[in-house]
Amino acid sequence: MKEDRSKKLKIVLIIAAIVLAAVAILYIVPFGLLFYSVVSAKEEVYDDISNYREYMSFDESAAKWTKWGMDETIWPEKITDDMKVADFKMVYYNPWDAQYLGYLVVDYPTEAYEAEIKRLKEYPSTDYIGYYSVKEEKTYDLLAVNADEYQGFVYALTDGRGRIIYAEQIFCNYMMDLDYEKYIPKEYLLDGFDATETNPYKKEKLKN
Repeated sequence: MKEDRSKKLKIVLIIAAIVLAAVAILYIVPFGLLFYSVVSAKEEVYDDISNYREYMSFDESAAKWTKWGMDETIWPEKITDDMKVADFKMVYYNPWDAQYLGYLVVDYPTEAYEAEIKRLKEYPSTDYIGYYSVKEEKTYDLLAVNADEYQGFVYALTDGRGRIIYAEQIFCNYMMDLDYEKYIPKEYLLDGFDATETNPYKKEKLKN
């Protein structure tokens, strides 16, 4: 009888161990891996303009990222000799899902500036007001914008004096995990832009 009880106890313990192992594989291990990916994710910051085309999704032969299918053709196709690049930064961060932040500031000579203004004004811009609390742009003149109510913005601004600012914030889930104001001057963001974790646009969208 004691041997029978001992065998039964061993069987129960084996079954319990198998169940616990299955639970660990199905739930604990994936959660642990996800947690590790979040805490280990680091912002990747690129500011070498010589590698410009690697950072742009429109160059399929060189591009590092697809950027959720957002249209980046508002940005220049390439950096040319007549473009005086005053500032450039591209940031990639992927704790859960990939997100991108970038800006390029170019001072153009008169003829090139006028040609670029013409190109940008011919771009089929989308609606943008209201997405992520964005208001009508007043800080700079908005030349072109590709906005998506979920994925974010790609756009170009000008000061009207030869300088054009190309910028983008591309993300998902109605917020940016990236501390974007750490990397981009606030004046280069569209007026009112708010993609913080507690932004009101996210709250409104997730109510539905």
